[in-house]
Amino acid sequence: MLDILLDNSFYLLASVVAIVIFISLLRTGHFIKSLLFSAVTGNLALFSIGYLGAFTGVLLSVNLFTVGVATLLGIPGVLSMLLIKLIFGA
Repeated sequence: MLDILLDNSFYLLASVVAIVIFISLLRTGHFIKSLLFSAVTGNLALFSIGYLGAFTGVLLSVNLFTVGVATLLGIPGVLSMLLIKLIFGA
């Protein structure tokens, strides 16, 4: 039961963060440039953590979900996934 609650709260939190980031990107006036920069830096951070995980022991697997979060949310999304993994050990 607790697993279902944690999964649902994670998706709710990720949705709220995505909406806030999307709104902030719209307000910059350079939506496409900001979105592309966020996607590139987020994916670089994800792949860097994946590469350095062999040395540090902290791993984020590179799959469709994590690449999607890194693309849509950028570095804050990658840091959120890393924090959730460290806290909950998922």
